[in-house]
Amino acid sequence: MSYEKFITDFLNIKPSELSKISTSTKSDGSIFVKVKLVQKVTSCPFCHNSIKVHDYYDRKLTHSTFSNRKCTIIYSQRRYRCPQCDLTFREDNPFIDSSEHITYETKLNILKDLKYPEATYTSVAKRYNVSANKVIRIFEKHVDIPRKKLPAILSIDEHYFPASDYKAKYCCLLMDFSTGIMLDVLPDRKKSYLVNYFSTIKADTFNYVTKTSELDNVRYVSIDMYDVYRDIAKTYFPKAKICADSFHVTEHLTKAFRSVRLNARRSTENPVLKYLLTRFKNVFAHKYQSKLDNEPKYNKKLGQYINYRGIRDLLFESFPVLKTAFELKEYYINLNNKTTIENASDKIDEAIDIFSNCDIEEYSEFHGLLVNWRNEIINSFTVIDETRINNSYMESKNRIVAKLIYNANGFKNFKRTRNRILYCLNWNDSFKL
Repeated sequence: MSYEKFITDFLNIKPSELSKISTSTKSDGSIFVKVKLVQKVTSCPFCHNSIKVHDYYDRKLTHSTFSNRKCTIIYSQRRYRCPQCDLTFREDNPFIDSSEHITYETKLNILKDLKYPEATYTSVAKRYNVSANKVIRIFEKHVDIPRKKLPAILSIDEHYFPASDYKAKYCCLLMDFSTGIMLDVLPDRKKSYLVNYFSTIKADTFNYVTKTSELDNVRYVSIDMYDVYRDIAKTYFPKAKICADSFHVTEHLTKAFRSVRLNARRSTENPVLKYLLTRFKNVFAHKYQSKLDNEPKYNKKLGQYINYRGIRDLLFESFPVLKTAFELKEYYINLNNKTTIENASDKIDEAIDIFSNCDIEEYSEFHGLLVNWRNEIINSFTVIDETRINNSYMESKNRIVAKLIYNANGFKNFKRTRNRILYCLNWNDSFKL
């Protein structure tokens, strides 16, 4: 690397701008770079008469180009004085334009690193030899992300967030289903807060000529089975179809089937059956059905060679209710995977009838869910641009939020956390210097 390129990369200034530079290293590896720049100003910016250098004073600036070593620039900054108007002023500082003691380059590196969910304020502070509070102040000063316009397809979900300075256990996430862009993060999912939030948007964007607001952009709303979200969607998006996320529907069913399996295990005194119901629960999983015909293996408990299908059939024979519950679970999962919006109404009504007559106590709640959320479940079979409306993309975003909170060992300041979530989840969201 040439000397000129090193100067340009390291100090972010041109070699021709340097009047003097010297370096020194301390025993702990810290680097000190003393810099004096070429004088550029020759006249007073106000009266345009000739000026004189009044004095020099050193400014210590933290510079993070070497992230593994502390680096300090000692900048010998000129102060000028005009003999005519007696004005004093400093020369322009190419490293920072404020009274702070940290360079542009350091700020940029800190803000770039905070774009990654794995990075914490503490780890970034350690990397660039500043305090964690300094990193937080930089982030708060330069990252403030406004909410985005409501889209045609709105996904709503929540995330457990009990450490917030708001008295709420869950924050609420709003996402554009079509683009995956996170629109906003709200500190609460309670109805009172959501009413105030969407009422404010309506008031701020209402057009008295067309009698419409930004809320009228929304044509579909994808939610989990949380009654508050449905009530809010009906009130503020009356023209939109409300879609119950299919994953949450089937999740309720698989949890109900799990209860059937656990009740079967509790009901038997046979230790072998208890063992099989515990050890081989995967034989009942939908995604596991293609793996049932594996090569038989010797099972000490049974004293025979047997494959997964054999184990499943043995359990079905011992617990007929388990077999019925399994067949009903598979029936609905296949219905969910193959039904279209054109026949969804008939298929869901058929499922409601079947589950109402199955005489399995653990499935009564799922039957009630199908009845209570019938219209929203039917709407969920809507396909837009070859993709069925659902919250799966939102769930992937939720995992990133979980990573952020876990790595930070929790957050308390919600405003800062909201900006960090949006900053990390949306690559187009940036900082302003």
